[in-house]
Amino acid sequence: MTAASPPGFPAERVLVVGLGHPDRGDDGVGPAVARLAARLVPDGVTVVEQQDPAGLLDAWEAAQMVVVTDAVRSGRPPGTVQVLHACHGPLPVRTGAGDTHGFGLAEVIELGRALGRLPPELVIVGVEAEQFRPGEPLSPRVAAVGDAAARAVAEVVRCA
Repeated sequence: MTAASPPGFPAERVLVVGLGHPDRGDDGVGPAVARLAARLVPDGVTVVEQQDPAGLLDAWEAAQMVVVTDAVRSGRPPGTVQVLHACHGPLPVRTGAGDTHGFGLAEVIELGRALGRLPPELVIVGVEAEQFRPGEPLSPRVAAVGDAAARAVAEVVRCA
């Protein structure tokens, strides 16, 4: 099922990114949610999965609106879904597990802000993580909210 094009941006200029490593526990929630959201967003919206946060600066270059779904840590219960607007200031949460050098989504956003390389609209749909153990699947509480997080992504895209 798909919906009409978002009112504020042409669908072809909207990018949804599932950020994370599928084999690192809850860090895989971003790609899992992106796969689910791909069935809910309007035709023409690009949906991709990406493991390296630093690659976002190039990935979102032509987009007018970007929705990134990722694991977050804010102290809320595991599985809590949060919608965060990143264009207005630093993220109030830690994101994902980052890469091996600890460079995660929050750092990429701040680098993009400093370089003037943020998209006009940048929204994070974060899922509160429980664990990031290598070789582990999503924790049950995080896996249980995949559909709700995907609906949140689709709602953000529709309301832009």
